[in-house]
Amino acid sequence: MRIERVDQSLTWLPLATFALLVWSAQRVLTKVALVRWSTARFYRWTAICSTAVYVPFAAFVPPDSSTFGGALGLSVLMAIAFWVTTEATRRAPVSAVAPLTATSPALTAALAISLLGERPDVLGTLGIGLAIVAAVLLAIGHGTGHAGQPWLHLAVASLLLQGLGAFIAKVVVTGSGPTTLLLTSVVVQLAVGMAIARDEPLALRETLTGRGVAITFVLIAAGLATIGYLSALSVGPASIIVPFVATSPSLGGLAGIAFLREGATRRQLAGIALGLAAIVLLAREP
Repeated sequence: MRIERVDQSLTWLPLATFALLVWSAQRVLTKVALVRWSTARFYRWTAICSTAVYVPFAAFVPPDSSTFGGALGLSVLMAIAFWVTTEATRRAPVSAVAPLTATSPALTAALAISLLGERPDVLGTLGIGLAIVAAVLLAIGHGTGHAGQPWLHLAVASLLLQGLGAFIAKVVVTGSGPTTLLLTSVVVQLAVGMAIARDEPLALRETLTGRGVAITFVLIAAGLATIGYLSALSVGPASIIVPFVATSPSLGGLAGIAFLREGATRRQLAGIALGLAAIVLLAREP
């Protein structure tokens, strides 16, 4: 029994850890990109970078047509969540929006425990709780962002959409793998991106020079991280993996403070510390 538990941990933990690190960096780069790019332009370029990653992956791991309906519905939900989260990030400091939306794992864990019968142990449950408390501490004490641009309602909508979406993703990818969901999501992203950015120039030369190179690199890495995350979710417990990966705001908030010079209070630093503790507790859960 012990060997089986260790093998399962080795299957999902490295993939989930990769997603955690990449998405932490992506949060900071998203803020940097949105200083100069519109939300529509950034959304479209994200879809293009994702396509460059997902299509080659599908050539090696073919999709499962039996999950097409669920994958398509979830892809639409994910596209909406991405847009809402990106727009909230544009309107407020990343160290405020990212931690607040990280409370979504509470919903995912509750659904996984009640509907899928997952049973985290005591330390795993403590880790879930610490991840949520850390997110709340990190979110407390911030203003409303830029004048005339309210963001709180967008952040709350984002956390609800992400929590439900993560649970549905677990159901969709279990047994069939992530390929179908990846392909349907990128088709939806491309369609939405081309529609909302139809008046925005593609500007490839500008996009692929200077800061655009770093942004593109991180977006491609984020596509690989999504593959790893969904692959981990297909074999591991959603109630542990989703909170584990969602602690990225603790790292993202710390990076925002260090590199974007966003202010920090003792309460925020305590939240970051709790988030790091949650990572340790959730990582040891087999």
